[in-house]
Amino acid sequence: MMTKHEVREAAFIILYQMEITGQNVNEISECTSDEFEIPVNNAVIKLADNVWRNKEEIDSIIGKYSPSRSVARISKVNLSILRISVYELTFEKEKIPPKVSINEAIELSKAYAENNDKAFINGVLNSYYKDLGK
Repeated sequence: MMTKHEVREAAFIILYQMEITGQNVNEISECTSDEFEIPVNNAVIKLADNVWRNKEEIDSIIGKYSPSRSVARISKVNLSILRISVYELTFEKEKIPPKVSINEAIELSKAYAENNDKAFINGVLNSYYKDLGK
């Protein structure tokens, strides 16, 4: 059984690949499992698919809380990380504590993004989280 962190990490890789290749979640999940040796289960596919289906709304939220960069200028790595966390903060807030989701995004950014990107990701997510509480 995969941990929540492993599910997020696998979903992140799938979302990143979807953004780059334009392929759908099922096409990407097959090659992700083989290429990256990351297990892909129903939880991973469901998370990636739900994020992708709500991408427009999620990107609009990211754009609102990223005043220094338009969504189009955010790196694909950072955008994929942000999308997962914004999805969880927006649609899964009853199931996943917001601080856990934000911390998971920071952990993914430490592993996959540039060093200074974690501050950007943290800033966007914390600003959104503060507004959610209002």
